[in-house]
Amino acid sequence: MNVLEKDRHLAKKLVNFGVLCLLQARLELIHGRFDEAEKWAEEFLRCKRDLDELIKRKERHDELVKIVETLREKGIDIAVVARKGNE
Repeated sequence: MNVLEKDRHLAKKLVNFGVLCLLQARLELIHGRFDEAEKWAEEFLRCKRDLDELIKRKERHDELVKIVETLREKGIDIAVVARKGNE
């Protein structure tokens, strides 16, 4: 899963709970409890949104790493640039 290492545990929990939500939604549908099935489906979608956010966070992190590497290749010290911006 393409998430930051610090987010990996949470991502696994979200995936596992999402699977549980879908199974529960299916069970509710089988028993004709459509409102309950909808609640479980909505809960799955919440898990998916949270997981998508963790994936986006990793993508933004990777983009920043690439920018820093490009600047280093050009001889620019990002630490100096960051300090100058805070003065």
